[in-house]
Amino acid sequence: LTCLCDPMHADPWGFTAVFALAFALFMWVVSLRTFPWRGTSDPSIVDRLWSIMPWLYTGYWYFGSRSTGFSPRLSLMFILSAMWGIRLTYNFVIKGGFSGGEDYRWVVVRSWYSGWRWEIFNLVFVCLFQQCTILAFVVPAVPAMQSNTPLGWIDLMATGLFLVLFAGETVADRQMYEYQTEKYRRKSAGEDMGAYARGFIEVGLWAYSRHPNYFCEVSMWWAFYLFSIPATGAWLNWTIWGAVFLTGLFLPPGASLDITEAISLTKYPQYPDYQRRVSRFVP
Repeated sequence: LTCLCDPMHADPWGFTAVFALAFALFMWVVSLRTFPWRGTSDPSIVDRLWSIMPWLYTGYWYFGSRSTGFSPRLSLMFILSAMWGIRLTYNFVIKGGFSGGEDYRWVVVRSWYSGWRWEIFNLVFVCLFQQCTILAFVVPAVPAMQSNTPLGWIDLMATGLFLVLFAGETVADRQMYEYQTEKYRRKSAGEDMGAYARGFIEVGLWAYSRHPNYFCEVSMWWAFYLFSIPATGAWLNWTIWGAVFLTGLFLPPGASLDITEAISLTKYPQYPDYQRRVSRFVP
């Protein structure tokens, strides 16, 4: 109530928690905009904000806490999360993610949950759970905001790991983009498909993992969690839930990886051979 009544003077973390829940409900309302003419909601706004909200949260904590003193750890975490967010947003833009339309995966998932079941799924999982997860995996920055502990070797290790995984995700996304661009160019031009005939990428980092971008994405936020250890003085602390839930979003049966693979199996006859040869997640 204090955060809602006096947001300008509220605790930055408390205000963010209240805002995230209210914003998730707002996005659900926005997703209903297509209901009158399609008879169903469109949750694409969640996809478009995935790479934007995390570094806005860390930026708010950084600038909102400046009055209490400069925090080198929080500054570093804000820079790293902003690098991640700007890069991922750029990748989403060049793939046409902001040009309108719905992610093809939601079309598939909607076929699993018809009618009112999809609307419940959209509210509970797509809007509420994913927005809370987005907030949760940057929450290790909160102890950094609240702590004066100097930077140490764990911070150095966390930064190094984050940057290596950041580079890995960048390379994997670029390899996928170049592969898909050339595949569709050859199709449009009526040229021989050659190495692109199978329809899916299996070279570069994709020769070691079927989802190297997702591996780097999930692992990056486990590296981000490491910053909370010197800030709290505990190897296991409350901010670990973000990395846990993000992992749960990708890895368990029926999660994002399985949805992506189920779609690939329907599109590419030779995909089962790729599944037999290459690791699902860990390179």
